[in-house]
Amino acid sequence: MPTTLGFALVLVGTSALTVVAILLIVSAVLPSRSRSGSGVGTGSDAAFLFDGTSLVDANARGHALLESLRQSDGHSIDDWERLTRFLSADIPDLPAAIDTAPRQHQTRLTGIKGCATEVVLDWLDGALRLTVIDALSDEGAILLDRLSFRALQDELNLLRQMTESAPLLLWREDAQGQVTWANGAYLKYLTDSGKGVAIAWPLPALFPAVTVGPGQRISLPNPDDDGQSWFDLTRVNGGESTLAYALPADNAHQAERTKSNFIQTLTKTFATLPIGLAVFDRARRLQMFNPALTDLTGLEPEFLLSRPGIEGFLNRMRDKHVLPEPRDYRSWARRLLEIETSAPVGEFEETWSLPSGQTFRVSASPHPDGALAFLIEDITSETHHNRHVRAEMETSQSVLNQLDEAIAVFSATGQLMLTNTAFSQLWMLEGEESLNAVTLPEALDNWREAGDDPALWSRVAALSRPGQHDGQPVSGLMRMADGEQLRIEARRTSTGALMISFAQIETPVSTTTRAQVLHASV
Repeated sequence: MPTTLGFALVLVGTSALTVVAILLIVSAVLPSRSRSGSGVGTGSDAAFLFDGTSLVDANARGHALLESLRQSDGHSIDDWERLTRFLSADIPDLPAAIDTAPRQHQTRLTGIKGCATEVVLDWLDGALRLTVIDALSDEGAILLDRLSFRALQDELNLLRQMTESAPLLLWREDAQGQVTWANGAYLKYLTDSGKGVAIAWPLPALFPAVTVGPGQRISLPNPDDDGQSWFDLTRVNGGESTLAYALPADNAHQAERTKSNFIQTLTKTFATLPIGLAVFDRARRLQMFNPALTDLTGLEPEFLLSRPGIEGFLNRMRDKHVLPEPRDYRSWARRLLEIETSAPVGEFEETWSLPSGQTFRVSASPHPDGALAFLIEDITSETHHNRHVRAEMETSQSVLNQLDEAIAVFSATGQLMLTNTAFSQLWMLEGEESLNAVTLPEALDNWREAGDDPALWSRVAALSRPGQHDGQPVSGLMRMADGEQLRIEARRTSTGALMISFAQIETPVSTTTRAQVLHASV
């Protein structure tokens, strides 16, 4: 009986101790789990809990970081891609490192050289706890007064708004050329072109890798049609990364093509001109010339292609003896160089008689944009022709002056063109210094009044009008009031001019020449 009672007491005591031990264990486990929350902790470092690529939970600093990243990109991508893209700037190939990290123990990933960011990976029942540590921060926080923080936030929001609304493509590349950040215009172009339907980081590079510098014109396939979109690409060295800017240049490219085609058309046109052309820009450097310029001046194409200044251009022409030799060459050249102010209404024109016997007509006119165009025309044959014509006219006039008959020639339009000495002695013209001042109708009216046969001058008038006469010469006698008689003959020339001749008939009354007055309207 005592043995049975003792056994019962031992059994009860053992059970009580077991219950107490269980309670102690449960009390120890529950506070620990409550402190850990859902596995992210409440530390000062940003911590995240992911199930695959889905965010399960994050602590306060983790939520703050994600919210900042959402405001920064403003695009519909999940939190896993947003966070890994951000961390990949400091830890390249972060997604690959996470996939290959062992799941049995904690893994610490460090950033590139000069970067203080570290990432700690912990696997909890298949879920990934990712902790971001800033090794340079003091317990993960930076003390900042409220006003300074608000100013930084305002500036940050402004910069985000500017980069996202900028009408040009902005992005950042790492040392390997991978795109680690891009603005909305870049991502939109990716999506529209079909390359960014499923945006994944690092983003595909739209532009080829080129050297750092401005002013590089690059084309990409246009997402809206089968054409090309042109951009002016600028890359700026940002230390560990490269900042790139692509400004749309379709209009500039089209304008340059139009200008190039226009210049080519002008060049082809000018190449066939016999007139030498030299175009100088506002800096007075030769920009364009045609083959006729080298033919006329003897200037070498190599010299012209070197784009000489206008002063060097004139000096070389002087060396080739295709410039006149004025008494004061310096003053003459200075006047030519200062054509905008020295010439009337900004134009210049001269005739150059060269020692070789050639004659050049040189003209220059400045343009509103500051350019200056020179035209050099060889008028040697024209000058010789004019001299020949002038000599022939002087010879013809001399021959006419030797004739006894008075001769007057009227043009097809009725203007007095030519007379001889005998005519001037017979008829004293009012306004004789200007032949065109006398017209055929006026002369016929005066001769009709001076003679006694008005019908004669009516036939002459009809002869001057084609279609009203058979073209046969008209002749007759003109008796003056004092009894003097003149033999009149009018005929049409092959050029349509009318020639009238007056021959005096000697009579007993008058054997000397009398000067009759022909009144002409001046």
